[in-house]
Amino acid sequence: TILEPKYNPYDLVQLLDLYTYHAACVDAVAVDCSGVSYTLKPLEDIESIDAEKERFTSVLENCKPSINTHLQRLVYDRRAVGYAALEVIRETTSDSEITKLKHIPAQTLRRHSDLKRVVHITPGGKRVWFVIYGKNYDDNGNLCDVHADTGAFHPYNSLAPHERANELLWTMEYAPGTDYYGRPPIISALGSIKGDISAVKYNNSFFDNYGMPKFAITVTGDFADYDVDPDDPEYDITQTLKYRISQQIKEVIRNPHSAICITIPSEGEEGNVDLNITPLSVQTEEGHFRLYRKDTRDEVLHAHHMDPSRLGIYDAGSLNGNNSQATMDSYKYGTIAPIKAEIEALINRIAEELEVTSWKFTIEDVAPIDYTKDLALAQFLFERGAMTIKELIDNFGGKFGLTIDDPDDYYLNARYLNNVPLEQIWNQTEDNPMLEIDSILGSLEDQLRGETDDQFT
Repeated sequence: TILEPKYNPYDLVQLLDLYTYHAACVDAVAVDCSGVSYTLKPLEDIESIDAEKERFTSVLENCKPSINTHLQRLVYDRRAVGYAALEVIRETTSDSEITKLKHIPAQTLRRHSDLKRVVHITPGGKRVWFVIYGKNYDDNGNLCDVHADTGAFHPYNSLAPHERANELLWTMEYAPGTDYYGRPPIISALGSIKGDISAVKYNNSFFDNYGMPKFAITVTGDFADYDVDPDDPEYDITQTLKYRISQQIKEVIRNPHSAICITIPSEGEEGNVDLNITPLSVQTEEGHFRLYRKDTRDEVLHAHHMDPSRLGIYDAGSLNGNNSQATMDSYKYGTIAPIKAEIEALINRIAEELEVTSWKFTIEDVAPIDYTKDLALAQFLFERGAMTIKELIDNFGGKFGLTIDDPDDYYLNARYLNNVPLEQIWNQTEDNPMLEIDSILGSLEDQLRGETDDQFT
């Protein structure tokens, strides 16, 4: 049985065209999670094998225009629709080795109730079947094939490579009650977005009216009006005073800045008739609309757990301050990091089949990594003999292209205290114990001097 998503994916795609901030949030998260490039990092405590790296790289480099572009589209679908998928493409030969990965638009995919198969429905109505990666087995746990055209199960390796359904790497925004498709974060803000769209339509009607404000026209006093019962067959609405006034107003709307000339027949000699045109205030409503739109915008940002500054929004707080750094950290570690880690794990799932055991796929961040704090800590540890030169190169050498020719080099593995090898310091103190006493006293004197200086600063 084909299961329909809880929320219509095509409606969710259309929502991107209707609300600016939602589309901006989806795009920002997709860009930040997918990065601008990737790297294959060696696993710790495992000897790196270059042949494995080349095998993994060849698959990733075959993804055109780039694997990061496919990942960006993957995350975009996931945030907009609630789920997303990458197709695992193989050679159409008997060995069927993985050659590349490709994004498939999520709104065209539907899950089967067996949790294994997925059908792709093209705009023309054609159906192409897929199987979730690692789920190509029957109820007894035996491997099997799925036919790409019919979706039927067949014995393993009984189908020709071009008949066999490709696999999908599947990801989604988890939410209870929708285990197959997930739930996009914007769902909770749909009511507010609908209200905001209605407000926009209402304001647009003001300009459709050539900018004419709302007003009320009242006629009081001794005036003569068309005195025929509306139920009378000969009743003519064009003879009524209300109709004549409305036509005058419509003429002004069609020709802005023109004059209104209303003639009202009076009864009696005094002509005691009052005509009042009272504009209805639009300033308060305009303010209300602006506040409502801002509240809706903030609700959408909260739904996406978005840092406003990422979209160029900077709202000053009390005393013209803001908490931009805290918000940025919350976005980076609370929103981006979990999705990024899940996407990396998704790609690394194919490493086992590629027999890659010593490398892992890692997404490079969009923004350059700030090494300032790490370098300061490394300098502190190195000067106190807690880190060696080799450990410095292992941790920071990749950024600057540093390599180690001889891992067993004595000087690379030695520890230093204030740039002096520890072994040399111990040898000197054994020959002259007063050196150690002087160094301790000197260090203590420097500390005391520093504390005294702080008191007078």
